[in-house]
Formats: sequence, C-alpha cells, structure tokens
Amino acid sequence: MGSGKGHGVSTGPSHSTNSSLSPSPGIGIGRPVPEDNSPPWFMLPDYEQDKDLVLDANGFVKGGTLPALVARLTQHDVLDASFNHTFLLTYRSFCSTESFLNELFRRFELPVPQGLELEERTLWKKKKLSIVRVRVFNILKTWVDTFYQIEEDGEASLQHLRQWASTVLAEVLEGSSKVLTVLIDRRSALSKMEASGEGGDGDGKKMVPNLKQDVPPSIMPKNRKKIKLTEIDPLEIARQLTLMDSQTYRRIRPTEWLGKAWSNADNPSAAPNMKSMIVASNHLTVWLIESILTEDDIRKRCAIIRHFTAVGEKCRLLNNYNALMAILAGLNSAPIHRLKRTWDSVSNRSMMTLEGLKALMATSRNFGSYREILHSVNPPCVPFVGVYLTDLTFIEDGNPDVLRDQPHLINFSKRAKTADVIREMQQFQAQPYALRAIPEVQGFLKKHLESSGDDTSQYDRSLQMEPREREDEKIARLLHESGFL
Repeated sequence: MGSGKGHGVSTGPSHSTNSSLSPSPGIGIGRPVPEDNSPPWFMLPDYEQDKDLVLDANGFVKGGTLPALVARLTQHDVLDASFNHTFLLTYRSFCSTESFLNELFRRFELPVPQGLELEERTLWKKKKLSIVRVRVFNILKTWVDTFYQIEEDGEASLQHLRQWASTVLAEVLEGSSKVLTVLIDRRSALSKMEASGEGGDGDGKKMVPNLKQDVPPSIMPKNRKKIKLTEIDPLEIARQLTLMDSQTYRRIRPTEWLGKAWSNADNPSAAPNMKSMIVASNHLTVWLIESILTEDDIRKRCAIIRHFTAVGEKCRLLNNYNALMAILAGLNSAPIHRLKRTWDSVSNRSMMTLEGLKALMATSRNFGSYREILHSVNPPCVPFVGVYLTDLTFIEDGNPDVLRDQPHLINFSKRAKTADVIREMQQFQAQPYALRAIPEVQGFLKKHLESSGDDTSQYDRSLQMEPREREDEKIARLLHESGFL
C-alpha cells in the first residue's frame, strides 16, 4: 500500500540530485557560476523550483504546473517511481489524456540550450537529452501497458500515440518504436475484446480459478429446479455472492475513484463498475429485509435471520466484507431491528455470531477494527467499498484542486492522498477466488436481488407484524406466552 512517503527524490547509483540546487534560469539565459559539486546550468531541471514546482518539507512534490510535473516525470537525474505511479494513476483528475500525451511529445523533443560549446552540447545530449527520451518512452510504455482505458481515453488517443511512435520515435529510437507499436496494437485488440464483452473481468484476462489452488467441492441444493433460500447451504450462498462481487470489484478502474465519479448523476456512464457494486450491495440489503418481512410466522422469520447471519459469517471467512456489510445493514435496518419478539426468539448462538460480526464492522474509530483486519488479510478479498468512498470523499472535499497560495499550481499532494487509497484498493483486485460458479444458485440470487422492491413500505409491514406495545401490554403478552395467563 502506498504510504504517501514515496514522492521524494529517489535515485539509484547512476542518478544524482541536489535538492539545494538553485532553479534553472531557463534555456539560453545567462550562465550562473555553479557552486562546488553542482552541475552546470544547462543540466539543471527544466522548471523553476518554488515557482513551477514546489516540494514539501520532506522533499515530496506538493504542486506544480503540468509541464513541470511532466518534466519531473521524465527528469534525467531523478527517478522517482512512486511519484510516477501517482501521476499516472491520477492525471485524469487535472488534465486530459490528449494534453498529457502532447506534453510528453514536447518533452521528447527538448530543444538544445542556446550558447553551448561543442563539449557542453555533447554532454547535454549524452547525460540529459538521451536519458529524458528513454524516460519518455518508458512512461508511454507503462501508460499503454497498465494505465490506458478505452472508455476514458478513446481509441483515437492510442492511434495518435501509434502515429507518433512510428514516426518521431522511430527516427531516434527504432527499437523502442517497434516495442511500443507492438504494445499499442496488442492493447487496442484487448480493448476491443473488453468492449465486446470478451475480455473477462476487464483487465484483459479471463476470470478463471487459479489452477494452482484447490477448488473446494460445491454444495448443491437438494432441489436445483425449485430452489428455496433456506435450503441453500450458507457457505455456498456466501461463495456465489463472493464470486459475483469479486468479478465486479476487479473491473473497477482507477478513474472510477477520481472526483467522486460514482456519485456523478449528470454522467450516467461515469464509474459504471463502482455504481454496479453499490447497487448490488443495496439490493442484497433490501432483499434480506423483504425475505424476513414476507414471513408471518415468527419461527420462519427467525430461521431467515439465522440463515443470513450464517451467510454473513461465511462471507467473513471468505474475506468478502462488502457482502458482509450489506447483510449487517439489512439486519440492523429499522424495520428488522424493531422486531423485538422475533429477535427474542433467535438462538443465543446466532446472536453471539451476529454480535461478533457487528463488532468487526463497527463504525467506531473510523471502522478501526475492520481496517486493522483488512491490513493483515491475505487476498483474495472483496473489501467493503464504502470505507474507500468515505476516505476519497474527505480527500476530494477537504483539499482544493490547486494550491491555495499558488493557484497556478496543481495540488499534487491531494492526488498523492488519492493514489494511496487507490493503491490499497488495487492490491485486492489482482487475485481471483478459486471457487466454482453454480449457475442455478447464481440465477436464483440474481433474480431475487434484481427484483428487490421499494423499501418505503417495509416499516409499515414491520408494524403490521409486530405492532408497538405499551409496557403493560408487553408484560401481559409475556405472561400469556409463558403460560401464567
């Protein structure tokens, strides 16, 4: 997971930097006398520090103009992998892909500083220009391989890059041009497969069980043609919910977490997978409530509560905290929580299990218990996305897009905080579950989840089942039920 501490100067043995360097005076502007061990002026960064790019007290990038951030991304004497990753994860929140690519193209054709002697020009080309060009190629290669998204960037951006790679790049780095064009063609084909529904889980790979893991045997319902909720083993319900949730979760793209896209009502196509995840969770909650409230018999209501509690416990064991939270939301909802007579009849064993699940997912200390467990869990896992959405909302609403005291600079610190959350989310997207789908059970679940209705009448239905009682009425009822009256 990202800690937010990787945006400083990171150099290998072949890279040196000096944070005390005075800012570059600009191409062709004078020749200041260098300090001891300082590089000559024409080897300094191509931006003015504290004006075009600002570092915080720890040396991490705080803000900058787009050209300065791209220069930092491809700087000849600084290789900061964490900064680069943060930039590529979040750049769409402050510029378009077209602007990003054009800035890299300009960077590749860095002009020779004016007034250089032959020896200086040779040094500049060898130690700066050539390294910058390799860095530009590497960034573009990484973008195509990992960060390109057809729904956000469009096929045109990929073809624009291909044209540049086959012309400008080919003239300077022929081998790199071939590598990049092959990668572009492969990415284009994969994107078209994904768009047509042939791309599996959205990352260019089919979602299949890991054959190196043992797939547990399925627990089939007795009557596969006429399936009933309480006749499906709780573990198998949890498995099928987990497969469905995991498939959607693994499709979520980084851009769906930027700028609160999941709550953008003006753009229905924004964050489609994130919205699907939210809708599915809400449907599970509503279905649980409806399943309990459709039973007039108190014993059947208790049986459903016990069943869903067992499903929740199995979701916990499968690390599916998203479905677990949806189940708890249903059991804690007002229409169900107020059914005192029903809850009094639920077994102590089920109640103890439920209380343990509630304690794990409690909102106290900002979901402290859950976060602690999540940081030690081994994938596969489907985390509770609501925690991420809350974190990202605080970051988005609590930090301006530009620096307050320098509004011409992009607030990169904000993007670093956002990237930390995205990285935590991504660590659980790589590993699929080694579980076998049961079409009949998934069909049953999807049918009921998708048909879950409006929750406005649920409380009225709850009142019909167990009307409010005065204290004396409650005492009289208890005495009657116990046989004293």
